[in-house]
Amino acid sequence: HSSTADMGPGPLIALIVTTPALTSALFRSTAPTVPRSATAAALRCRTVLSAAGPAELEKTAELKRLAREFVLNDGFHQPAKPEMLSDDFVWFGPIVGPLNKQDFLGTVGLFAVWDGFPDMKMSLSDFTQDPTEPNRFWAILRLSGTHSGTQQSGTGMSFPPSGAALDVGPQCVSVTFDEEGLVTRYTGGYIVDRRQGTTGEFGGFFAITKTVGGFLPGMRLAKVLNWVGAKLKRFPKARSHEADLPTRWKGQGRSHGVRTDEAW
Repeated sequence: HSSTADMGPGPLIALIVTTPALTSALFRSTAPTVPRSATAAALRCRTVLSAAGPAELEKTAELKRLAREFVLNDGFHQPAKPEMLSDDFVWFGPIVGPLNKQDFLGTVGLFAVWDGFPDMKMSLSDFTQDPTEPNRFWAILRLSGTHSGTQQSGTGMSFPPSGAALDVGPQCVSVTFDEEGLVTRYTGGYIVDRRQGTTGEFGGFFAITKTVGGFLPGMRLAKVLNWVGAKLKRFPKARSHEADLPTRWKGQGRSHGVRTDEAW
């Protein structure tokens, strides 16, 4: 007697195809199943979306528009629109922050990146709404340009035009609004793919400094420099004094150095 192995795959395939019950059982056993929890979550999401009325959708669209306008005029890459910031505004980066409104505007104003890179191109993706913070919106920012102007370091040094090309990898940014539509929190400088661009893991002003040939200190030296900078007036700040931060962020502020009103 010949075994099925001797017959080859042909008869087995024919058996499966010509036997409806076997075919049905086979496909039922191999088809992926959707967990009930995932199905329930999808239904809840659909319910939430369908429940959002025209007014809510219009508000979301307007906040996305404002988020784009703010990032493109954030005071770092281009001159600021201070009127878009709330009084309890804070900035956070991977290393720097929290900075309150005045410390942020004072610090980024010392850099004047738009003078060092007058052809700065900001490629900004569409904004997406945070799934748990409805007034927070996220986007990806890419930067390119040419070091064709004098770039200030903020510490008294300047870098003459070098012609170096700026190519910063994708950075994740977020903008959070209060109920009046003013920006209460801004985060940026977070590189999400350091294999792209020429500045590696560095975003924000670290990317600018690397491009113009400036010195990038290690973390230990950076802490020392930030400690010294906290004591000086009209000097870039890494964190605001705890007494000058909104209540929510006081625990992350510094306890030494000049207060905001003295700093600028």
